[in-house]
Amino acid sequence: MSIPSEFIREVKEQNHIIDVVGGYVNLKRSGRTAKGLCPFHSEKSPSFTVFEDTDSFYCFGCQTGGDVIGFIRKIENLDYVEAVRFLANRAGMTMQEDGRGDDLSRMRLRIREQNREAARFFHQALYAPSGKDALDYFHSRGLTDATIRHFGLGWSPDGWDALAAHLRGKGYKPDEMIAADLGFISRQGNVIDRFRNRVMFPIIDLQGSVIAFGGRVFTENAKGGKYVNTGDTLIYKKTNHLFAMNFAKSQKTDELILCEGYMDVIALHQAGFPNAVAALGTAVTRQQAHLMKKYVSRVVLSQDGDEAGQRSIARSIPIMKDEGLDVRVLRITGAKDPDEFIRKHGSERFRRLVDNCANDIEYSLARIEGQYDLATDDGKLHFLREACEFLSGLSVLEREVYASRLADKLKTDKSALLSQIDAVSRRRSYQEKRKEFREMAQVSAGIGDRVNPQRSTHLRAAAAEDALLEMLFHHQDLIPKAAKLLPPQAMVTEFSRRVYGQFITLSQSGQEITITDLQQEFSDNETAEIVRVVNGQNVRGIEDFSMLITRIKEEGTRTRPIDAAKLSSEELRAQIDRMRKKKS
Repeated sequence: MSIPSEFIREVKEQNHIIDVVGGYVNLKRSGRTAKGLCPFHSEKSPSFTVFEDTDSFYCFGCQTGGDVIGFIRKIENLDYVEAVRFLANRAGMTMQEDGRGDDLSRMRLRIREQNREAARFFHQALYAPSGKDALDYFHSRGLTDATIRHFGLGWSPDGWDALAAHLRGKGYKPDEMIAADLGFISRQGNVIDRFRNRVMFPIIDLQGSVIAFGGRVFTENAKGGKYVNTGDTLIYKKTNHLFAMNFAKSQKTDELILCEGYMDVIALHQAGFPNAVAALGTAVTRQQAHLMKKYVSRVVLSQDGDEAGQRSIARSIPIMKDEGLDVRVLRITGAKDPDEFIRKHGSERFRRLVDNCANDIEYSLARIEGQYDLATDDGKLHFLREACEFLSGLSVLEREVYASRLADKLKTDKSALLSQIDAVSRRRSYQEKRKEFREMAQVSAGIGDRVNPQRSTHLRAAAAEDALLEMLFHHQDLIPKAAKLLPPQAMVTEFSRRVYGQFITLSQSGQEITITDLQQEFSDNETAEIVRVVNGQNVRGIEDFSMLITRIKEEGTRTRPIDAAKLSSEELRAQIDRMRKKKS
């Protein structure tokens, strides 16, 4: 559908980009910009920047950028129209529909309806005679029929197209089944089931809609991997959701128990812990941490005790702390997971474990300590060095408290520990600044630039073009003058030529140029590059305008062959004079 530009501008005015992005990213303001850890890729030092002056964002780490609409599109996995509608609803605005319908919205609705029908089918199959082995498996894991019904658990029959045939009978088409990732095309060209002979776990969103499935083998000789899960679809992205959050969000508690798998969560709910949830992957994502922060302030991490589970904890802690969550770590002994522990020792003992679990700092220090023999001087020294490295990433107050504990425990001078921690902190800060500088330098030098590949071979020209485009974006009254002095074809790199041409076109229409206007004509990656260029923070004085025009023209003559037949006698004479001067 077509959305009036006036409505889009009003939506943006009512949704300040720092406020919107700040709902997903922990931002630290510095003047007219704000920085934080990028929500679109994993990083330890912040590369993600929001520019208030241009209503845009850019990450120097993954080169993602755009305006507030582009941010919502990516973070919420929406198309453009849905992102505008999302922001309009956020601002209490009514978005007028044109009555023509929206193909993507219609497909999303069909996927939701299909998933609901598939969940019914799997649940009914579980209680059919053919599903007896699957039902016995759930019962053997201690689940009651009431719990099975509560979670809508099921079984996918051991056939090629049992669900596909059922959905066809309900009027669903092959492309809709594939869009829902409930089936795929076989070599013979038929739709066959994604899930076959597995116990099924519906994944339900906060509104109560089935959006995806997890399928687990339940026999020793089963074919395929242990789990088969729904891939990303139009309504589901695993990084954005938590299993059982639809139940946990309504509990009157300020704490969530974050488990590793479906069965742990279900066992905890049955044992009286309805605040248990699970990440739909190996480690917590920033989107999942943000979702948890909406409902609670504390999260207890309950992962398996194996090395994979401990690595998952180590990756998850900084992500959740950056979101402002109080993180605790549950240490289970005598059982491999919460499900087994509760079956062995009961729910009351598990409650005591939860109430007395260590905070994330205590857990991390204990994990480091476990790698060394503190009875030896060598082991003690290695432990203290690694502990100081860890503590250097904490606040000054936290350093003081835990340095005191270590000093008392190991009979070490506290001031020496704090001095070592400060030295490590300074080194880390220096390394982070160098990393940030390298990232920005690589982007500026065009290393690996797929949007403007000519940059790396025409650095001087590209730098001048960037500076001019940045100046024109911030001083749009100069665009008509620039158009007279420098036609678009005079730009050296093709990408700058296109952007400059669009500047001129929009300026001639009499409207102010914004990132939103430009992204209508450029791809997401190209828009990100435009955001980087116009937010270069090297805006030159207007007095440099003529110099930049001249430099681009000069660079153009160096990089493009000259057609002497098209030059006037004066231009030809001037070109010969320039060549003579260079030669001399």
